[in-house]
Amino acid sequence: MKSRRVAALLMLTLTAFIWGTSFVAQIVGMELIGPFTFCAARYFLASLFTIPFAAVMSKKRNAMMPGDEGFASDWRSCLVPGVICGCALFAGTALQQVGLLYTTAGKSAFITAMYIVIVPLLGLFSGKVPSRSAILAIAASTVGLYLISVKGDFSVGPGDALTLAGALFWALHIVVCGHFARKYDAFKLSALQFSAVAVLSVIFAFALETPHVNEIILSWKPLAFSGLISTCVAYTMQMAAQRYVPPVQASIILISESVFAALAGFIFLGESLTARELTGCAIMLASTLTAQIQEARS
Repeated sequence: MKSRRVAALLMLTLTAFIWGTSFVAQIVGMELIGPFTFCAARYFLASLFTIPFAAVMSKKRNAMMPGDEGFASDWRSCLVPGVICGCALFAGTALQQVGLLYTTAGKSAFITAMYIVIVPLLGLFSGKVPSRSAILAIAASTVGLYLISVKGDFSVGPGDALTLAGALFWALHIVVCGHFARKYDAFKLSALQFSAVAVLSVIFAFALETPHVNEIILSWKPLAFSGLISTCVAYTMQMAAQRYVPPVQASIILISESVFAALAGFIFLGESLTARELTGCAIMLASTLTAQIQEARS
């Protein structure tokens, strides 16, 4: 069990790394197509690959561990949990994207990352009180996030409110994934949540944008990375890892995405990192590492 928990911690770290570096692909991908069209193509591609993969992995699991009590692996049982996870994922994505029309990228990154505070607050409703070390890691990570993301005066506008609402759904997504991953097949949950996001994105894309097949084809490289690596691989790893790591600890590790995003911007886009931002990165990395060590020892 302990080895599985350590493997889950490493998977969450790799997930944060992928998410942090994927923003480059997302920026390039939306040069030709709108955000909802991008999401629709991205999650459709992820569903296309995840559904058959989930079917194959399910057969292997049933052969290795027949009659695993308390664990539902058939598609019908996973349908409602998968759609619930997908709705939370879509709401977080959509609110963040619309909020970016009215606020800066730095403020959006900071406010979105506030799910690190919201996750333990949601846990209180189910009687789960975070440990002292988790509270300290959350506080330190929040300071690090502020140093990385907020570069000017911090005022709250309409875009910030939308982004904060999105952060609530990102937190909800982590919580529901942690809840369902312990009871249902992680691969099928991922496939179903991707399909739900794809359907909702298609509806909003045709309602608010004018999708063109040629522009989608021209954006195939960033779409391939976002759909296959950032979505298919990373979200599936998150779902599988959260079977062994509680939501609060998972959120502390996943928040290191901001550090990897800052580093990716420095390496791939030539963005500079000030002493303030480097300090924030160091604080966040220390907080994440502390949370991982504490969780691995428990």
